[in-house]
Amino acid sequence: MFDRAYFENVLPDQLRLMGHTARLTLTADTGIEYEVRALVAAHDAYVVLEVYGKGKELERNKRWQAEHPNDDPSLYDQVALPYERIAVTHLTARVTARDARTVIGFQQTPSAP
Repeated sequence: MFDRAYFENVLPDQLRLMGHTARLTLTADTGIEYEVRALVAAHDAYVVLEVYGKGKELERNKRWQAEHPNDDPSLYDQVALPYERIAVTHLTARVTARDARTVIGFQQTPSAP
């Protein structure tokens, strides 16, 4: 079973060993797949992840963008998932046709809000 230690210790080590931007897909026991952008927080019973939503990403307002010119203007969905509901994680450095249209890359910490 996946746990807090996986997200805080094992996954960062996997990323370090890959030495490359990677795409993390997480599959829940319900069959729902999440394309993970970033780890928000790992808690004792669940993990909070920033995930890519369906369709075009929403952007923060122009004032926020002007005040934070070095930050990603996109808003991403978040999911809180109990560890026992996580069936599989798949970390890959391979790119897909979708990656050419959408920047996919797991990061250890999301951009500042």
